[in-house]
Amino acid sequence: MTKTSKIVLAILGVVIVSLVGGYIGAGLRGGSSAAASDSNVPVNGAFIQKIKDAGELRVGVALSPPLTAQQPDGSLGGPNIIPLQELAAELGVKLTPVAADWNNIVAGLQADRYDFAANLDATVERSLSIQFTIPVYEYQGVFGVKADSPYKTAQDVIDAKKPIATIQGQAPEAALKATGATVQPIDNTTNALNTVNAGRAIAVFTDVGTVEALAYADPTIKIIVPDPAIYTATANYGVPANIDPWSLQTVNIAIQRAINSGRMTQAYAEVKYYEVENLPDDLRKK
Repeated sequence: MTKTSKIVLAILGVVIVSLVGGYIGAGLRGGSSAAASDSNVPVNGAFIQKIKDAGELRVGVALSPPLTAQQPDGSLGGPNIIPLQELAAELGVKLTPVAADWNNIVAGLQADRYDFAANLDATVERSLSIQFTIPVYEYQGVFGVKADSPYKTAQDVIDAKKPIATIQGQAPEAALKATGATVQPIDNTTNALNTVNAGRAIAVFTDVGTVEALAYADPTIKIIVPDPAIYTATANYGVPANIDPWSLQTVNIAIQRAINSGRMTQAYAEVKYYEVENLPDDLRKK
């Protein structure tokens, strides 16, 4: 089964669950006055209506270039935000990016500082406190190493037993720890790159898009793709735990429409984002 087929099946599954949840929830509320009066039961469409009433759709953005990055005008954006931009336009509200860090982006969503958390991996730990939309894209974790380093494979890097920079709070960090690697958490990608260039870490391990951006910015950085993969995931939007099924379905449809239209693929090409199977040879560690 291809990666695209897996994503499509996952999307269909989530949409079906959302639809069933909506119908069941509506039936329960319609058949029980007690359920209808329960303040813990989300009202269908309430999440979307809250956004419309506020006149803005707020999205928490932690930097993970090039998919979520600071734009030339200083604003936060990137290809990952496209479905929410289009949803905001259709709802007739403005899109408001809100700066976040990877180690507090979920807490910000819980505290209602924003309506969505962008570019968020769906993990069991996070699912205990928030919900997720269907996937926006799928990615793999990779290593960024110096071009003149002796390391050519992921196992070379791990077996060196030397510090490997990770982005603190990102999901790939835990997966790398599980291999027995020596992990050095860093607060952001710029500082992680500086740590590697200063010789305080032999590599950085994070999502392929971020390492590609680092390699384009610094040609002395090359990419090692682990085989077998150490970490693969779908990047979704995080949404509040109490989002109603109808609103979640609306958001999922907006995501799927942006994917099907080809706008996401075009945006990836514009920022030079490649999935690992299409990684250019000049970015790979020789």
